[in-house]
Amino acid sequence: MLAKERQNIISELIKTKSAVTTAYLMEEFGISDETVRRDLLALEREGKLRRVHGGAVIPTEMKPFMSFQSRIQSAKTEKGLLSELAVQTINNGEIIGVDSGTTAVEFAEALLHSPLELTVVTHSLDVFSILSQSSNFRLILCGGHFLKDENAFHGMLTLETLKNLHVQKAFVFPSAVSLSQGICDFNPELAQVQRQLIESASEVMVLADSGKFEANALLKISDINSNFTFITDPNLPDALKQLYLENNIKIISSKGDLQ
Repeated sequence: MLAKERQNIISELIKTKSAVTTAYLMEEFGISDETVRRDLLALEREGKLRRVHGGAVIPTEMKPFMSFQSRIQSAKTEKGLLSELAVQTINNGEIIGVDSGTTAVEFAEALLHSPLELTVVTHSLDVFSILSQSSNFRLILCGGHFLKDENAFHGMLTLETLKNLHVQKAFVFPSAVSLSQGICDFNPELAQVQRQLIESASEVMVLADSGKFEANALLKISDINSNFTFITDPNLPDALKQLYLENNIKIISSKGDLQ
């Protein structure tokens, strides 16, 4: 098979699978690691993929900014599914930190309907309001300047409160996740709070629906960290999930991953 013909096939694979691993291409075409590297490099120069450790992914797309009200119905089913998975990673009695946003609303609803008794630290008024319906939760609201559009607090007072607290698990909800770009979001005030929430936690759980993977947003919150756990819905493409796993990144997209 000519190199160009093989590269055209690889390009189509990327479009359908969202990602391919080097190991898969070596086996599929019976070629060496070096040949795969040359093919991927050529396709990257043509803008048809983006190389990452262990393979390649679709070119990163910039996510458009959407208001809170616009986002509340977006991927609602997927957010509910991943929230149910995330709740199962929590041990009774833990102290957790919860980010703001529309995924936070679904996560809080899942917590509310669980038997867990927890201490919950949050800067989200939505999360606080939902969980205050149950006596199972000891709530700490990190107040400060109120950002009405996101129904959340930010600023020096919020950050100082978080700096003086420690949580066992932080649940963070970014707008975009990418192997090369990291986890990203749009709002500079809330990005500061997200970074501090990560700093204040022993474990970081990144919750994002499958449509947010291999995408980009305006502000980088953090690099991808192999100590983070990524929780998403079952619609994440298998090839993309495999590539994350090959980069030593823990990813949960089904109940089977919790075992």
